[in-house]
Amino acid sequence: MIEDNVKELFKTLPSDVTLVAAVKYASKTQIEEAIKAGVTDIGFNHYQQMKDLAPYFPPEIKTHFIGTLQLNKAKKVVNLNPYLIESVDSYELAEKINNAAKEKKRIQKILIQVKTDEKKHTGLEPGSLLKLLDQISTLEYLSFEGLMTIPPKNEDPEDSRKYFKELKDLKDKAEKHLKKHLQYLSMGMTDDYQIAIEESASIVRVGRKIFDVL
Repeated sequence: MIEDNVKELFKTLPSDVTLVAAVKYASKTQIEEAIKAGVTDIGFNHYQQMKDLAPYFPPEIKTHFIGTLQLNKAKKVVNLNPYLIESVDSYELAEKINNAAKEKKRIQKILIQVKTDEKKHTGLEPGSLLKLLDQISTLEYLSFEGLMTIPPKNEDPEDSRKYFKELKDLKDKAEKHLKKHLQYLSMGMTDDYQIAIEESASIVRVGRKIFDVL
């Protein structure tokens, strides 16, 4: 079942879009099935699940931290060597990640999570992005790779489009500000990932469509 789900998903994805399997509600066995079916990137919402499972993955698997990252968990997550931390939304968090990466003598790739859902407490206000980019430019063990967002939940996936457009516009502004290309625009989940791809997503984070979690 999971193998079929993954294969069907890949048929709908352009070759330049990365599928991150969001495993918040998946078991170790289910994740292993997804990897066997061709998934190469695994997204964790919680440190504990990442700690329990990530060490057993094949070395070619890239782990992403996609959930809210508390300041006191930043060092622990960095110590698990994630490929990408997608949910940085403050200088304080960026600094904690930088310091932990410095101890590990490695560069940590990050995305900045931009708030598009006013009901959520997480995410950076869009108007504060350029200021944060200037601040984190001094952190030498971080590599800023792009933006991530989680739009409000909507019954109609089409309602997410305006938020995806906003994030793409912000990415363009950030690239102009930094005078560099940003690799990633992480947006779109099970219900709206196809809309996100139409609006230039390069990472989609899909859980339910893979693992049949309702």
